[in-house]
Amino acid sequence: MAAYMQFCVVVSKFGKVISLRSMQLGFAAILCATMLSSMGCISFMANVMRVVKGTDAPAEFDELKEKKVAVVVTTSAGMNSDATGIIVSNYVHALLATNVKKIQMINQEEIGRILNDLPAGEHDMTKIGGRLNADYVVAIEVTDLKLHDGPTLYKGRSSSSVEVYKVADGNSPVFHKMFPDFVYPQMGMPSTDTDEATFQRFYLSEISQRMARIFYPFDPTVDVAKDAAVASVHSFR
Repeated sequence: MAAYMQFCVVVSKFGKVISLRSMQLGFAAILCATMLSSMGCISFMANVMRVVKGTDAPAEFDELKEKKVAVVVTTSAGMNSDATGIIVSNYVHALLATNVKKIQMINQEEIGRILNDLPAGEHDMTKIGGRLNADYVVAIEVTDLKLHDGPTLYKGRSSSSVEVYKVADGNSPVFHKMFPDFVYPQMGMPSTDTDEATFQRFYLSEISQRMARIFYPFDPTVDVAKDAAVASVHSFR
């Protein structure tokens, strides 16, 4: 399981992201190594290969191509100001930079400096975008984050939303999507498998991927394969 946790943290120190399809292939190899004693490994790998070749679903919002974009994440602690906000903003930033053609992502450090200079209570995303010379602001809110389901089980849960603001059009979102009560992984994970900080990154990487792929095509079967793989790992414990 430790190998899986390390594998799922997909943002490198260079800000690049492994593609979801490549991630599935690599993860299948990790599972096979874990299950060498099982005669089903070859069959499992073949099934994952078939899943990986699924048909991509289109982007729900595809207007970020060739645009200058800022990602701002709000939590109960403020905007891009606590571990959750920083982790999600970095993941989404890197995923968009990798998967949206010719997008210009505004550096997270620059966004942080602008946010630190804002008057208390300022939440006008178009004003923030204007100060950053952005075309669009992707505004994410993460609330009610919980990482535990009892004293011995990790299970992430949160409610989140994604709004897109076109800076030139004023402070009304041009796109909105909710992620109410997102739970992952469904079966949970024993707290003996990892520490809380690593599990937090694991959970937030999952919700970040689901938010980011609003803006680019993705293979919807990836989730099925990934969830089945997580369940398979625990079934061999």
